[in-house]
Amino acid sequence: MVTIRQYTVAAFREYLEGYRRGGAVLKATFLHHTWSPTPATWRGLPTMEGIRRAHLARGFSDIACHAYAAPDGTVFNGRPPSAFNCACQHPDEGADKWPPELRRLSAGDPAWMNRFGFGLETVGNFDAEDPATSRAMWTALDVLAIVHELWAIPVEHCFFHRDVSSKTCPGERVKRDWVHAELRRRLAPMPERPDVADWAKPYVARVKDLGLMTGYPDGTFHGGEPVTREELAVIICRLLDMED
Repeated sequence: MVTIRQYTVAAFREYLEGYRRGGAVLKATFLHHTWSPTPATWRGLPTMEGIRRAHLARGFSDIACHAYAAPDGTVFNGRPPSAFNCACQHPDEGADKWPPELRRLSAGDPAWMNRFGFGLETVGNFDAEDPATSRAMWTALDVLAIVHELWAIPVEHCFFHRDVSSKTCPGERVKRDWVHAELRRRLAPMPERPDVADWAKPYVARVKDLGLMTGYPDGTFHGGEPVTREELAVIICRLLDMED
């Protein structure tokens, strides 16, 4: 059985990158909620071990999902993201009830989800809780975005457990359009910062004219970067020289 550990989101990205480099193949993600435990009953690793015991009692060979997003913003690993290893999204609904895109991807094969789908459980009951105010859900979306980025999975291939099951999972209050919009927002490229922000241009021009700051030999000013103590010493000395 796997050793369950606690990760920051950044550290869990490194964990996932190791499996991607090792050849793990993922083609979709599946969002779940625990329903129980909830944030009020969450106790960290002991709760995770309790989830594992519950899954073993149901006949699973180990804890079911690949990852678990916790109410404190951390992530716990479950099964490794490699082929034929996830037990949490085996369909109990016929393929005719699956979303059309999932039917196309899987060719109606009920084993496809557990072979190529990344399953993530969010600690909470989102039949009742508002997902938009849940730290666990925001953490889950951060992790899902990482999976979509690393494996180049289209956002539209983020599915819900209820897409293949009679359950409401990941909760009746979780809407597909909202989840996909949040994933797109996280995956959008960060805009490049200009060398000097528009609001600062007249002030930068003024300190250059006065000789207090000159920028760099290549003509750039690096306006968004911090000033070092050495650079600050030069500026202060130039200012003092102006007063003499």
